[in-house]
Amino acid sequence: MKSRLLIPAAVLLMGVSAGAWADDDDGAEATIRLMGTAEAERPDAVTKTITLPAHLMVEGDDQVATVDKAKGHDKANERLDKREKGLSQADAAREKGAEMSEKAKENREARGRADERPGRPDNPGQPDGPGRP
Repeated sequence: MKSRLLIPAAVLLMGVSAGAWADDDDGAEATIRLMGTAEAERPDAVTKTITLPAHLMVEGDDQVATVDKAKGHDKANERLDKREKGLSQADAAREKGAEMSEKAKENREARGRADERPGRPDNPGQPDGPGRP
């Protein structure tokens, strides 16, 4: 009885909510659009090469000097060296951990085999000596 009422209500609510989602046009500018006919006829408008102004262009030796003057260049190289050192230490620690794990596994196996060996026999007491009554 409940399903006769529940199913049509669910379908009705889905229809109403779909309409609300479809009307979500806030008038924002699209970031991707199709090229118009003017752009299709003149592809140079789309593929135009943009160059820097002459006063911003840096040539040859000026580029090296600019890079050397850059703030943080030395710190970046230092951090890179520290990172490489840290990675190599981490690799060494992983290898050492694997070796220790393997050794512990071997010790557990050896200890398990030692428990399986027969123990000393029970003490039967003093043997009867010859000549004792």
